[in-house]
Amino acid sequence: MRAPLLLLCSLTFVQAADATLEKRALAILDRACAECHSHAAKKMKGGLALDSRAALLEGGDTGPAIVAGDVEKSLLVKAIRYTDEDLAMPPKGKRLPAEDVATLEAWIKADAPWTAKASNAEALTGRPARKPGKITDEDRAWWSFQPLAKDEAPKAGDGWAKNDVDRFIAVRLKDAGLSPAPQADRATLIRRVTFTLTGLPPTPEEVAVFVADQTPDAYEKLVDRLLASPAYGEHWARHWLDLVRYADSDGFRIDHYRSDAYRYRDYVVRSFNSDKPYDRFVQEQIAGDLLEPRWQ
Repeated sequence: MRAPLLLLCSLTFVQAADATLEKRALAILDRACAECHSHAAKKMKGGLALDSRAALLEGGDTGPAIVAGDVEKSLLVKAIRYTDEDLAMPPKGKRLPAEDVATLEAWIKADAPWTAKASNAEALTGRPARKPGKITDEDRAWWSFQPLAKDEAPKAGDGWAKNDVDRFIAVRLKDAGLSPAPQADRATLIRRVTFTLTGLPPTPEEVAVFVADQTPDAYEKLVDRLLASPAYGEHWARHWLDLVRYADSDGFRIDHYRSDAYRYRDYVVRSFNSDKPYDRFVQEQIAGDLLEPRWQ
């Protein structure tokens, strides 16, 4: 399970870092509001759709959702700030984080730019929004539904590449006219890999042992030791728990403690530390204790 989840987290962070203000704002609307306020919703609440700029400006039963360029006059801002309980959105303890509120405020202040597309989904993905109904051949051709294919590693590696991953990187560096960074010294190397895999620094004794170990597989032994450490699962489980918005309490007006929430947290940690297959882990998120044999 390690490689797919590490890739998932890396891609999430890279995409977030590169997103424009417009795309960040549309992503928030899509994530937090589309279930109840879009033309694709089963029952659009309050006559309000937030899946196009025109719909935002037109608004719903209570009037226009935004006034482009004017944050204080925009009802959407009033709702996400929770300044009026009757307009507090999203409801049911799902209040937006402060950074999401700030992003939407900045977007409205910038005149609510919206890519000239028909819908939020089209603006975010660059392709037309899919209408509910029969799955088409075009749907089946979407990249995430394609079977996995194995790419052959390049043969060349500019001399420094030690494995197939290095060789792929070497080719891309060469195409970009870049040279690899110098090899890290051993003290730096153990510090980097220990922080990456466990979130903790190595002890002085661990650094001394690794620096003194001149056997050919010293690095491999180091990585195996770190992956076998309980700290590995404790560190990397946090990324999955962030993704599913895990919390020990409700985090809303009356911040009730969720006394059994730790069971899910500990299950995720155990899944990482036992190197559970990723497909099985995803099945468990969907089907839970309906699966047999019962998962641990």
